[in-house]
Amino acid sequence: MSRAKSQSRYSNVEHLARIIWLGRYSKENLMGMFYTAYFDASGKHTKKYRILSVAGALAPIKKWIRFEQQWNEVLKNEGLSEFHATDFHASQGEYKDWKGDKERRSKFLNKLKIIVENNTNKLFSVSVELDAWDEVNKEYYLEEILQSPYALAGLFVVDQTLGWAKRKGTKNLKIVFEDGDEGWGGLVKLCIQRNVVPVRLPKQIAIPCQVGDLLAWKTRITGTNALHRISRMEIGTDPANAQFELDELISELNSLDRLLVRPGNTKIFSIASLRKICVGAKIPKRTPGTIIHFRD
Repeated sequence: MSRAKSQSRYSNVEHLARIIWLGRYSKENLMGMFYTAYFDASGKHTKKYRILSVAGALAPIKKWIRFEQQWNEVLKNEGLSEFHATDFHASQGEYKDWKGDKERRSKFLNKLKIIVENNTNKLFSVSVELDAWDEVNKEYYLEEILQSPYALAGLFVVDQTLGWAKRKGTKNLKIVFEDGDEGWGGLVKLCIQRNVVPVRLPKQIAIPCQVGDLLAWKTRITGTNALHRISRMEIGTDPANAQFELDELISELNSLDRLLVRPGNTKIFSIASLRKICVGAKIPKRTPGTIIHFRD
């Protein structure tokens, strides 16, 4: 048996497809374009973070099987068990010996980007400004209706995915989130309103969730840095400093564009867009004395 066939036979992605699709899955209907979207989150609803992001990618099972083989090969060659964006950025954990090695880091990241580009159909990303959530939550019954920033971001990547499926005319779609993020119960409640039951799996098993880890982390970092630059521009009076911050902001946004190697949808919820949602969804305003959950 060839190496490629052996890898395909023992693919985690194919094994998951058999579980998720049950009797509908077979080798023959791989060509029938059964799609799966995999997502992960970056950030938590705590004072440590300014933004929470949920991101991921969609592809047919056939592409995900090929993705898994190529992705795992790159990780294996670097002596890694999995990709973890926070550890990669901080040169900690399995990446503790990578600190200062810009060439190695750049080559590694470029290999991952090429794999994502060649094996996915669409990228999705939704972020929530956490200060904005807290502020609007003081005015409206936001957390009672939309549960949490994670649930809101998760719901909207689901909506993006469903919108793609509708445009393409496919009903063969499953949605997977990485296990471990706070707010899962709220996300499930919101998804049920869309007649969607998302699946939650560990990253070690659902290898494609590692794409979501990479995209969500980069989206969060870019958004956080952008907010910082904008704040400095607003309070600064020196035109030279303002121009520097603007140039850095553009550079930051361009770095995200370079990572979004496939067509995709991105969205960030600011205070204005959150208020717009409350008005559009007819979420009632709070009455005096309502208990509000604040960030740790």
